[in-house]
Amino acid sequence: MAGLELTLNFPESFHIKTFNLKPKKKLSPLANSILSSIKFKHFYYVRDDIAYLLNSNPLERDFLLQAFYSIILSLQNNSSVNFFDMWIYEIYITTVPVNNKFLNEKSQSLESDKYITIKLAYETSVF
Repeated sequence: MAGLELTLNFPESFHIKTFNLKPKKKLSPLANSILSSIKFKHFYYVRDDIAYLLNSNPLERDFLLQAFYSIILSLQNNSSVNFFDMWIYEIYITTVPVNNKFLNEKSQSLESDKYITIKLAYETSVF
């Protein structure tokens, strides 16, 4: 055996919609690890992963689940997308430095903001 090859069952034509989230608090290393592992997963698996793996951190778990549910409901209501026809296409966390032009950078260090960018792939059903 040369190696296992991952086969993705994406439909021939799908759409991608991008969503951005800004967590109020810094995400834990576990949450970052979970988010980095959900690429190409269907939403119902993502929901289970977050609910189960972040059970020990209910605030973080609830934030992520609420964010994903909001995204899913938005697509269902606005584009008539079926819950089972959605999956995470890409997800990444970006850091944006907070700049204040009135402060000297050497005299004060400012924290940076983190944003979660989620590219959700979906297939629309034809009735």
